[in-house]
Amino acid sequence: MPVPAPLPTPPLRVLFVEGHLRENGGLRVVLDLARRFVADGVETTVFALEDVTGAATARPDPGVRLVFGARAGSPAPRRLPRELVRLVREARRHDLVVSGSEIGHGVLAGWLAARVTGRPFVVLAQGDLDQAIEAWVPPHLRRATRFADAHADATVCVSPGLVPGIVANGQSPERTHVVVNGVDVEALRARAARRPAGRGAAPQVVALGRLTPHKGFDLLLRASAAVRARGLDHALTIAGEGDGRAALEALASELGADHVSFPGFTAHPESVLAGADLFVSSSRTEAMPLTLLEALSLAVPVVATDCSVGSRMLLDDGELGRLVEPESVEALTEALAAHLTDPRPLREAAARGPEFARRFDPQRLAREHLAILFRTAGVPLPRRLAGAVPGPGRARALDYSAA
Repeated sequence: MPVPAPLPTPPLRVLFVEGHLRENGGLRVVLDLARRFVADGVETTVFALEDVTGAATARPDPGVRLVFGARAGSPAPRRLPRELVRLVREARRHDLVVSGSEIGHGVLAGWLAARVTGRPFVVLAQGDLDQAIEAWVPPHLRRATRFADAHADATVCVSPGLVPGIVANGQSPERTHVVVNGVDVEALRARAARRPAGRGAAPQVVALGRLTPHKGFDLLLRASAAVRARGLDHALTIAGEGDGRAALEALASELGADHVSFPGFTAHPESVLAGADLFVSSSRTEAMPLTLLEALSLAVPVVATDCSVGSRMLLDDGELGRLVEPESVEALTEALAAHLTDPRPLREAAARGPEFARRFDPQRLAREHLAILFRTAGVPLPRRLAGAVPGPGRARALDYSAA
């Protein structure tokens, strides 16, 4: 895909705020947007409040400026003032501040820095607000988190299903927009081809993601064990890291699931995915799961829980993969068994996946983000972006009634 010519002046200076750079799907979205903004001539900085180390950390493209608020391992009482001082300094040299998530320290610190400096504040909502606050935000920070989300100058949701929760929390529909996630199909397929994964004798079932309860890997383990008990052989790989790893390994041992592997973090998940005979998304909740879009791009058969508007949208209401009831071991079991018994239906559906995934062109979608940011910052919109978004409050024109 040719690299587009940079946008003409006037420039826009965008500051993304993240709590840290530990690898996860939401951070991947932010770093890809930052890279594409820079390619379009927009000065972009990623500010991470805390520097963390380890294999499961991400770094932005070299063209994206990276700033850390504090060194790894600094005591929190000493770290916080330094982080905020540095963040305010950075906010002053940018045109607007963007939190890469609706929750976390990034949204709180970003809102504060924006208000201190008089810069517009934008939230990129990547999960259901109520569910995310309940699952991840400590009780003493929940009111402040809701306040920051309600008082953003604009909120961009990655799925129409997120809009009702954002508006119910106090954000106005006019300031609420929807720009879905995208994927570069050709680039993903090329990366997967460069590192082909080995295939075992048994069918390979793969799941990817943070090892946390909302991903529902416990449900998948139970379903996989039940399918094996029926005599349907397969290998299950659950790739990723997270606080729930020990509990999942203990459950696998309890179930006698010696066909399950936990390889941990992988820098090249597309290779693992490309080697799958079936990709399973067992999540209890999702917004706009990138892994589904990546599986479609690689023509991998998919079974996914029908847990969100985003999942249904990406699987074209079940035309491109099998949607099953969330929180149901029985539904997952039947879907796995059906595919292992006769893989032809899902293979035929998956063959249409790459063509469908190309509709989610990441460069076009990045420019929709930019159009919103230019307008929110009060910077004249370059001619090339004039048609990227039909106008403020795009979410009002979308059917997001079903969450």
